[in-house]
Amino acid sequence: MGNERPRYWFPLALLGFAQLAVVAFSLGGVRSGGWFAYAPATGERQFLTQDLYGVADGGFFGSVNSVSFSGLGRNDGWLFAVFAVYLGTVLFYALRTKTMRWWKVAAIALGGLVAIALADLVGYWEFDLDGDTRSAILLTLGLVLLAWLERSVLVLAVAAVFVLCAVVPAQGQLALVLSSLVALAGAFAALLSRPKAAAEEV
Repeated sequence: MGNERPRYWFPLALLGFAQLAVVAFSLGGVRSGGWFAYAPATGERQFLTQDLYGVADGGFFGSVNSVSFSGLGRNDGWLFAVFAVYLGTVLFYALRTKTMRWWKVAAIALGGLVAIALADLVGYWEFDLDGDTRSAILLTLGLVLLAWLERSVLVLAVAAVFVLCAVVPAQGQLALVLSSLVALAGAFAALLSRPKAAAEEV
């Protein structure tokens, strides 16, 4: 343990790559050779629902009913990145510790997912925050908790810069890219740092 680099490099790297994956999948959804248009649903189907129309190869091929998080004001996929980063972090720390029983790991993972979902709903219903802001706040709170658990000033600094890049400069894909770079920079800084035992010997 004393000769190991800080474990928090993994959740920081996972966070950065997860958000970049959201951006990549979002951009990859745009295909040439036709056009797609979203028409907001009306009436009872308005919440979380949109109609997708498309034309390809010169012909109209109909419409489908599509469920999307756009009704909640969220950049598609960001909430799933929050879930993925949390689960990946729990599994990583459980494997590194090697002392926790599987049912404890499952309880922590499930309880955390429920807490994230409830916190997101509270931010939407009670504080009327848009989806991108809620996701950025959830991730920042996660980074602050990680900084407290690891007693790391570096992770705390990453959390501060992360929330600034995710909320202040812009929204959407640009915010994801900027905050991803901050998380990846923190991960590389942790990997390049000297192991604790080596630092104490100097």
